[in-house]
Amino acid sequence: MKKRILKNILSIIVIIITIISVYTLISLNILPTKYLWTFISAECLLIGLAIVLYNLKRKIWVILGIIFLLLSFIGNTFLYYYLNKTNHYINENFAIETYKVKVPYYVITSFNNNVNGLEDIDENTTVYYYEYSRAIQEALKKLGKHNYEGTNIGYETLEKVKSLNLYFIISKADFDFIIDASNVLDSSQFNIINEFEVLEEVNVNSNTPDSYSIYINGLDYSGNRRDYNLIATINTKTHKIVLTSIPRDFYLFVPAYGLNDSLTALGTVDPEISKEALELLFNTKIDYTLNLYTESLVKIVDTIGGVEFCTNTSFYTTHDLTLGSYDDYGEKLYVPKGCKTYNGLEALAIARERIHLKGGDRARQDNCRQLIINIGKKLVSITTLTNYSEILNSFEGLYTSNINKTTITNLVKMIIDNPNFEIIEQSVDGVDGKGIGRLGQWGDIWTLDPKMDTVEAASNKMNEVLNEK
Repeated sequence: MKKRILKNILSIIVIIITIISVYTLISLNILPTKYLWTFISAECLLIGLAIVLYNLKRKIWVILGIIFLLLSFIGNTFLYYYLNKTNHYINENFAIETYKVKVPYYVITSFNNNVNGLEDIDENTTVYYYEYSRAIQEALKKLGKHNYEGTNIGYETLEKVKSLNLYFIISKADFDFIIDASNVLDSSQFNIINEFEVLEEVNVNSNTPDSYSIYINGLDYSGNRRDYNLIATINTKTHKIVLTSIPRDFYLFVPAYGLNDSLTALGTVDPEISKEALELLFNTKIDYTLNLYTESLVKIVDTIGGVEFCTNTSFYTTHDLTLGSYDDYGEKLYVPKGCKTYNGLEALAIARERIHLKGGDRARQDNCRQLIINIGKKLVSITTLTNYSEILNSFEGLYTSNINKTTITNLVKMIIDNPNFEIIEQSVDGVDGKGIGRLGQWGDIWTLDPKMDTVEAASNKMNEVLNEK
């Protein structure tokens, strides 16, 4: 009697944990319907068979039935653990209507001006602000009432601030970028009388089309240069992905400002501005943005145990194996011809390399695309289960995105349904030149004027995949 009670208790526990794991799997919505029903049927069959076996008289069948129940319990416990982790991560990052971006700001004047803050400035004194700085209106609201006057001239205004003791509100990213680009201005020439930050609220795109494009971009250490630019065009029905790399110096018309600029120079502004410019260039719709941050890449590569990189030519990296610095006095990485697995710092050094590569930034974009593909392949492999929690944690600080939950779960479904989806890689090219850039602040910047035949060919392939049924 006691044995029967214990077996019944075990059966109830197994049924409960199975129901919980199945419910979590359904709510996560990442498993294609055919696999979901197969899984549910297998669970029911296993539990039913176990119950039948341990109610038979022969001891061997009873033992076998109990083993089946224990296997079901252990399997569903682990399944629930992984599903719950995944569900929590997706809900926290994609089941949201908005996300917030921190934008640091400065209020500056000349280093000769000893004023301590805006509160010491006479209310009739003009305080200038840089119109191109991200979330500038939020910054003005935070500072309160003053006699504000906008300007879209950053470099010349800084010159006047230095010589005439003017007051200027500008984002830290824009200030650093202009100073870095100048051979005349230096940060020591200015007195930062106020430092603060604002939160820009970005809306998540709630649309969930079967085919869409994502603008994937990466900022360098400074957070000022948009060094990596790629458009991923995905069709979940035909299981095709087109990866289109765009060089950072691509010189294109920027509708938001009505002028031409390079993609790298747009690193200080909202990536939606670059996305809009690329939509115009490629004559295609880009639905989402995915904004990557350099240093977090190291963490995720180390967490997954390294990433493979293959090259037809050997080279030394220009940048050393350190984080957050352009000093490059340390050890450089030698990358031999062939394929090899590299750790996080090594992968970052490869991703940054362009000077020692034939093709320069064009080759760098190709190398970055290869690294992203190989990281993605390793992330979806079964080997990631051994440190799944650490991998999810490593995503923290890696990116921001306006992709919604349904789009993410549908993409996972596509990968599960057909892990051997077709990946089409392509790049666009241009002619080296010089132009006015950095939002019209600087002349003679290095540019790459688009070769429109390569742009048109890339555009045709993107739109072809988008429109396939």
